[in-house]
Amino acid sequence: MKKDEAKQMAEQAIKALQEELKAGRSEKLTQYLNTMSRFHNYSWTNSLLIAMQNPEATLVAGFQRWLKQGRYVRKGEKGIGIMAPLVYRKRDESGGNQPGASQTADAEGKRAIMGFKMVHVFDVTQTEGDELPEFAKIGGEPGQLLDSLEELIRANGIVLTYEVLPGGAQGVSRKGEIGISTQLETAERFAVLAHELAHEWMHDAEQRQSLSKTVRETEAEAVAYVVCTSFGLNCSTRSSDYIQLYRGDEATLMASLDRIQKTSSRMIHSLSQSKEQVNEESLVA
Repeated sequence: MKKDEAKQMAEQAIKALQEELKAGRSEKLTQYLNTMSRFHNYSWTNSLLIAMQNPEATLVAGFQRWLKQGRYVRKGEKGIGIMAPLVYRKRDESGGNQPGASQTADAEGKRAIMGFKMVHVFDVTQTEGDELPEFAKIGGEPGQLLDSLEELIRANGIVLTYEVLPGGAQGVSRKGEIGISTQLETAERFAVLAHELAHEWMHDAEQRQSLSKTVRETEAEAVAYVVCTSFGLNCSTRSSDYIQLYRGDEATLMASLDRIQKTSSRMIHSLSQSKEQVNEESLVA
């Protein structure tokens, strides 16, 4: 595939993504956000405790919270210990907080943290019951292109590792190193690899400071969308939802249009060259 052809494919795919963003949130994203809003955001300390006890945990909640979601903790499952505040509610007669209370009382002095206690939460994998909403899936199979993308990453001097990532993350770009979750199916793996390679190519140390996370994630996911679409994978709803999850929109996309086109065209061209080489070798064999 020539570079001009790759550029044309990128332009067509970006127009399709633009239309997806115009349409707003998908029903899947709305359901997903509504459900996630019911789960607690844990402190850094508790997040560390969760990771130490269950590195593969992705979504945790207490026993009663799972019941409210229509799910039940399986018998015999061991809870994950975290720290919960002991809240003091009573005021003394002078109108102040009782001695020993933390200074974290609210404006009316009705709540104050007296200390902490150990409570137990459970990961979603320790429960069963009603299905939870998920992000839209990627359709199709990348085939040999997955190997080609891995080779392209390594050929650019980037270290590629497959590992268990904290917090249910699918991938991470560490500037010179890409980490990918071991729990992804092949189509998802291809899309996440394209996303993280886009970060590596587009966002150096300076840009990671100057560009907002919304812009960086919009750019990387738009590139992944263009590359996937160009090779027959269906990830339109997923990419649109991902961008909107990071508060990106059509305006964010269009502001980075030139950068997205150049990066996606480069990736498409490189993968196409590799694909053509594989096809030629198979014919010779």
